[in-house]
This record gives sequence, structure tokens and C-alpha cells, in this order.
Amino acid sequence: MIPLGKRIQARWAVLFPALAALVVLPLLAAFAPLFSKAGALANLGKALAEPRFMRSFGYGLSQAFASAILALAVGLPGAWLLARRRFPGKTLLSALSAVPFCIPPLIIAIGFALWYGNAGYLNRAFLAISGSEQGPVRFLYSKAGVIAAHGFYNFPVVMRMVADALSSVPKDQEDAARTLGASRIRVFSTVTLPSIMPAIGAALSLVFIMCFFSFVIVLLFGPPGMSTPEVELYRAARVDLDKSLAGAYALVETAVAVLMLSAYAWLENRSGKQRLVSQSAVSAKRSARAFRNRAEIALALFYALVLAITFLGPLASVVIESFMVSSRGSGAASVGLGNYTKLFTSQAFWTSLWNSLWLGLASATIATAMGFSLSLALKRHGNSVWARVLPMLPLAVSGVALAWGWSTILGGASPFAIAIVQAVSAYPFVLRSVQASIGSSDERFAQAAQSLGSSRWQTALRVRLPLAMPALVSGFAFSFAISAGDANALIVSPVPGFETLALRLYRLAGSYRFNEACAMAVVLALLSSLVFLRKDIRDGRA
Repeated sequence: MIPLGKRIQARWAVLFPALAALVVLPLLAAFAPLFSKAGALANLGKALAEPRFMRSFGYGLSQAFASAILALAVGLPGAWLLARRRFPGKTLLSALSAVPFCIPPLIIAIGFALWYGNAGYLNRAFLAISGSEQGPVRFLYSKAGVIAAHGFYNFPVVMRMVADALSSVPKDQEDAARTLGASRIRVFSTVTLPSIMPAIGAALSLVFIMCFFSFVIVLLFGPPGMSTPEVELYRAARVDLDKSLAGAYALVETAVAVLMLSAYAWLENRSGKQRLVSQSAVSAKRSARAFRNRAEIALALFYALVLAITFLGPLASVVIESFMVSSRGSGAASVGLGNYTKLFTSQAFWTSLWNSLWLGLASATIATAMGFSLSLALKRHGNSVWARVLPMLPLAVSGVALAWGWSTILGGASPFAIAIVQAVSAYPFVLRSVQASIGSSDERFAQAAQSLGSSRWQTALRVRLPLAMPALVSGFAFSFAISAGDANALIVSPVPGFETLALRLYRLAGSYRFNEACAMAVVLALLSSLVFLRKDIRDGRA
């Protein structure tokens, strides 16, 4: 009879490959055309020789790097405010950290078009004030527009990760440095900055990966003749039907992303160790304080104004436009609920809502089960860097490649494949949340259960599962929100007769029915974000 411990290890040995297959199998299907006919090297060499191939990678890498730097520049002041200061509106600023995950990028794209477009609110305000014939804001449909959309969309990621690191910087060390006569700048450069550098590097790496794989924003705002590998992969696979070229795009962009993911895992691991060391070194709990002087208040107000104009403005534009009802004859618009009435009286809306709900529930269930199972395995076997990198592999995999690969494996697109793609995309974030919960749980409960005769499997179900339940509920809601707002997989692999709210939003925007699209965007954003706002307030991040 096989000992219990070895049986459990065997289960993990089966579990890891089974979960990895959800990523590896579609990737292999996406890579497969590269190995046909002339051979992989010949097909890859042919792809590398195409000007648009190398141009797309140059553009994709440069815009992702610039977007990450912009996100860092915008996110750092917010991180300092969240970690070190107490002020009215802190709950709202903290809640913004959920925006990149629960507000679909398509809504951000529509908001940017309404706010920064040639006929957008900013230009109209300038024309009304100055009387000029042309507004000054003309950057949107260019590389600068892509970088701005990515940077402001993802800055909350930097803000949250760096704020967590700032909160755990040893207060005693900073106080000791000040006692010895160090200035605030010196204390920051010699004590604070070295402590948060791993978190800054991890945040930059994560934002870089997210921007590198961005699809909808680049598709809408990319300059003519310039595109990223993700968009070119879609065009090669679905428009040009050049599968070997698509396979080359999938292979090379995966290799680039895996390198960045390895850097992210290493830096995130260092950041986690730094927090543990800091927490053990702190004798007094750090608490947020009120502003010291008028200069700090002025800077905070200026930062709030920048966020209101650059970030909240596009979101507010979507809400405002959803109440603007266009008249068919005159083309004029009036304020009313006509767009929502048209939406809620449409059978297509309710069908799309139902599809979004069950697809979100299916993908969230898969992602949560994967996150919990792997978190248990990593608690026991997750000391190495590779053990941290491999479970996060989906972050380095193109959603376009996954959707295309699964449609190839199944002989066509299906809701089942879409649910898997969305679950794979969401589960790394679920894993992070659940892993943190299990890692911080008191190990004495599990040890007591095992001493009373419970097996590791029974301990996992009866002790660790209840302890991790709050994180599992949050992870489930997180996965559901990502699924509800994801239109990429259905754009790449459309399922005949199957439409979700996100896909319907994309089609409304594509047919220039922007007022109805904005009403749909508001409904979708509310569906995706309400649970995040409640969770953030409940967790006390105010």
C-alpha cells in the first residue's frame, strides 16, 4: 500500500500537469503551424524577414516600456498617499486599484475617445473658452495615445503594490536615521527607496506584461501601419489566414513574456521577503498620519486634479454620454433615459446578460478551484523561484493565442473554450490572493488536525479551505469580473449565436451607436465593479 504522503505528492504530480495542460495544449496548437511544410526554422526565418514582424515587436516593446514608466510616474504619489497619509476620499483612491481588473479595457477606450478625441469633451471645452476652430488635444490616435491609455489604465496596479511595500517599511529605521540628523530626502534615498525597489520592479514588470498583451486599446488607438504582436497575431490567424506567421508571433511573444514573467516573479519574491523582514523589525505599528503642512496639502490637491482630468474624466464621459439621447432627424441630443430603455427592452440584451452570467460563473469556478489547489501545493513545495514562475505562466501567454489554440483543438469556437481561456487569464491573480491567505493562516490549526488523525487531504478540506474561504470568495468575484468584461476571446474566436455583454458593447461601438454603447458600458462596469468596492471597504483600505 502506498503511504499517504506519497499518495498526496502523486496527486500534486498529476495536478500540476493537468492544470498546465490548460495553457500548454492550446499553445502547442498555436505553435504547430510553425512546424509544418518547410520546417520551424525556415518558417521562423521567413517571419523574421518580414518587416512588419520586427516592426510590431519594436513597437510593442517600446510602448509597453513607456506605458509602464508612465504608470509608475502616476502611481507613486498615490502609493505614498495611501500608505502614509490620512485624508477624505482615501476610500475612493484605494478603490481605483480595482479598475484595471474589473473595468474592461473597451470601456476605457470608449471613455478616452469621448474625453480626448478630436471632438471630445476637452477639445469642446477649449473651443468654447478660446473660440478657436480646432482643439489642442490631438494625440489620441497615435503611439502617444496608446501609451496614455495604457499608463493611466494601469497606474492603480503600481499604486497598490508600492503602497503595500511602503506600509511595511521599518518605521524604526526611518526614525533612527532622522534622529542621527538625516534629512527627509536622505532618509528616503537610503532607507525607504531600497526597501520598496523590489515592489517597484515587480509592479513595472507586471504592467509591462499587461501592456505588451493589450489588444482592444491597440486595435482602436494604434497609429496606421503600426501594431503590436498581439494584434498582428490576430490579423495573421483570423484575417490573413497565415497560420505559420501567426505561430511565429505566438512563439516569439511568449518567449519575451516568459522572460519578463521570470523577472516579475524574482522581484515579487524579493519584495515579499523584504516585507517579512520589515514586519519582524518593526516594533511600533505604522499608521497613516494627517498632512504635515500646506505644501503637502497643495501637492495632494494637485495630484487629485491630475487624476480627475486624466483618469476620472474619461470614465465620467461614458456615464454622461449614456444619458444623451440622439434624435434621428435633427442629430441633436437631449438628456434622458432613452438609451437604457432601448437596452432593457431588447431581448438581445437579456440574452447577452444571461450568457455573461453563466460564462462568468463557469470561468470563476475553474479559476478558483485552480487557485486553491495550486496554493496548497505551493505551500508545501513552493520555495524555489521556478515553483513560483510556473503557476504564473498564464500571465506570459497571449489570450489571442489561447483562444486560437483552443478553437483549433476543438475544431471550432465554443463557450467551453472561452470559459477556459478566461479562467486561465484570471487564475494567477486568484492564486496570489488565496496563497497570501493560506500563507498567513495560523499553521497550528492544521498541525492540530493532523495530530488528531486527519490526513493532509482531510486537513486541506476541513481546516485550510474554511480559513481561505474569504480569499476564495474574493478570488471568485475577481474572476467573474474579469470574465464579464472580456471580449477578446470572443472577438478572436467568435461563437455563432453566442453574445455576451462585452461582445455586444464592442459591436455597438463598432457600429457607431456610441450612446447605446455607453449605456451598455455603465451596466457592464456596475456588474463588474460593485463587489470590488464592497470588498475594498470591508478590508479597511480606507
